[in-house]
Amino acid sequence: MRLARTAAVVAASVAIVTMSGCVILPPPLPTQLRQPQQPPAQPSQTSGGSQVEVQPVEPDEPITTEDETDADTGDLYAGSRGETVDGYFPDAALDLVLEATRGTARVAPGIAMMEHEDGDELLAGTSHTTDESLLLTTVGRLVLEADGAEYTCSGTVINSDSGLVVVTAAHCVFDDDTRDYYDRITFEPGYERGEAPFGTWEAEDWWVPSQYLEANERWLDGADDDGWMGFDFGFIRFAPQDGATLEDAVGGQGISFTAETNGVVIAGYPGNDDFDAEVLRYCADEELNYGAGGDANYGADCAMGDGASGSGFVSNLDPATGAGHITAVYSNGGDTGAYGPPLGVTAYNGLRSLDD
Repeated sequence: MRLARTAAVVAASVAIVTMSGCVILPPPLPTQLRQPQQPPAQPSQTSGGSQVEVQPVEPDEPITTEDETDADTGDLYAGSRGETVDGYFPDAALDLVLEATRGTARVAPGIAMMEHEDGDELLAGTSHTTDESLLLTTVGRLVLEADGAEYTCSGTVINSDSGLVVVTAAHCVFDDDTRDYYDRITFEPGYERGEAPFGTWEAEDWWVPSQYLEANERWLDGADDDGWMGFDFGFIRFAPQDGATLEDAVGGQGISFTAETNGVVIAGYPGNDDFDAEVLRYCADEELNYGAGGDANYGADCAMGDGASGSGFVSNLDPATGAGHITAVYSNGGDTGAYGPPLGVTAYNGLRSLDD
């Protein structure tokens, strides 16, 4: 039986849910709630089922069962083996970490703050300025446009050669409804309650893994195939403004391609339940699991859902500066938790192809 999944993509405004599950927004905004992906009802343990018909997609390089990277940024696949019990693969570890442009990551097990799963506002009352936490400036709201409708996701500016790259989920770049890329994507770093303190940036190019597109196509055609979950990540490059880059404006968060993690802080703009995608919210989990439901995802306790897709799983966070290592991105979840694929060699190759 094919498991349902919920995309963490939310409408950009208050909406009325119809019997069909679609959402009609009040005028004048031509937006509607979008749920292109419905996450599995993730159990707390791996399924071990044998009925799944798997056509596995594999990363650009073979995965390893032991930590072979010199960079020590946490536990490889959270201490689990990479291939899941249902035969799905994650990205393969690469010995490469791009450090944050401001502050220094705190590499240690766990998290240097209290655990939190309710999705409260992150650093409420603190201004979103470059002399505050890197999380408050590099994390922003993505607005996606297709066929006259608008939807939102979350993304984070990372340290990159061009200074113009945001990491997010693949399904925040590729539209399941049209089976094509979104018509237009804009990014508002530091967004809060209608204000974009660092401006609105226009996407000029993007990348998602071919592994994601292949497996997702089978899933959309009705196959019992969750291979897309291991590769639901992507990068977007934005056009500079007056000769300045995103990193010039807000800084760049660190990103790790080692497929390793300690505890994480997840920061984004959820719109599910009582949330409205208007403020930056967070969850913090001391220790991740891996492979729940037989899928190649990290899992964390977190109530954030629609709209949080693309949020970075920030490991090794220094609470004083907001610097850390994005080790995965939010792919699917909600009431059952937050789930996202580890980043590795496939992700890095994609970044290089976009950023060179």
